[in-house]
Amino acid sequence: MKTQAEIDSALAQLEDRLQSLCSELPPERVLEAFADETRRVTAGVPAEHEAHVEDSVHRMLADAGLIPDDSPTG
Repeated sequence: MKTQAEIDSALAQLEDRLQSLCSELPPERVLEAFADETRRVTAGVPAEHEAHVEDSVHRMLADAGLIPDDSPTG
């Protein structure tokens, strides 16, 4: 089972990876590549942390300009 600290560490690494993908790949390929990376992080996340992970990934994608920020705070 993953702890909150382990999840936050994995999310930080995922955010760094997204920045790398944005500089390495054309925009149309970034989402697909990032989805593959995200699956590795989200596999086995306990149910009580799923919303946090989903919100974090959404924020990363919106901050990178890859999706519109349609969150209530966006």
